[in-house]
Amino acid sequence: MISRHLCIHALLIFTSIFLIVMPAINKIPNQQISEQTLTAATKFLFLVDTEEYLQSWETTSSALKNILSRDAWHEQIAEIRSRLGPIIGREQQDISYTRYSQDVPEGEYVVLTFLSRFQDRAHATETLTLKLGADKTWRVAGYYVRYGEPTQQT
Repeated sequence: MISRHLCIHALLIFTSIFLIVMPAINKIPNQQISEQTLTAATKFLFLVDTEEYLQSWETTSSALKNILSRDAWHEQIAEIRSRLGPIIGREQQDISYTRYSQDVPEGEYVVLTFLSRFQDRAHATETLTLKLGADKTWRVAGYYVRYGEPTQQT
């Protein structure tokens, strides 16, 4: 069984990668890359939205799989999503692209940001970092959700 301490460290690593990659990203990807990454992100989010957490892990990049085991991913994503409730709506806010960034593995990255509404959190921002694999397939390398106070039930 993976300790909670280890899971927290893994989540912090993902957040650190995101914070390192984000400032270096300053390009808008071309239409083909935009379409490919949006398709990959949409498939991933559908699996997460339908609580197919183990299947969502299968679609992620090797970089993410090297940091988090299937079981650790399942535990963390289930905990995060249990605080949100079912998805109500999601709108793409931003997309950025870079080929190079300091302190992260060399490669091509796209960061997609969505403004999302969930049953239990009216305002959330979902950020997905996708990395182009050696097989030329875009896969999720990081998933981060920032949200505010719970939605007030009346």
